[in-house]
Amino acid sequence: MEQAKRNCKLTLCGNSAVISLESLDLCLGHFLSSCYQRLDNLEPLIRARSLEEWQRRSAYAFLEESSNCALLIALHQEHLTNLDRSRLLDILLMTRNLQLLLKNPVGIVVDSVRYASTALSANSSQKK
Repeated sequence: MEQAKRNCKLTLCGNSAVISLESLDLCLGHFLSSCYQRLDNLEPLIRARSLEEWQRRSAYAFLEESSNCALLIALHQEHLTNLDRSRLLDILLMTRNLQLLLKNPVGIVVDSVRYASTALSANSSQKK
């Protein structure tokens, strides 16, 4: 049975939908722009740790859904340009970073990066 073709639901867009994000069918361009817009709004709030608990849960749900959608598009869309692929990867990386910030107490991510950097430096100086 063939699946019915869906159109993007944003601003009179006639392009075919490639994914549904937050129950809204979107073409690739609108998926990317919607994700970037939402991530740009969420990032300062998450970094400032100024979200109420319900906002944290909502933000985490969006980050989870958008990263899953980006991965599905990257794996299933055949005609992606290198720019499309790089934007999808960027969304995956941004969402994961913000998820870590939401889940971890202040300082854990920074400390683990600092520890890894110190360990790499020590390891490379031992090889000399």
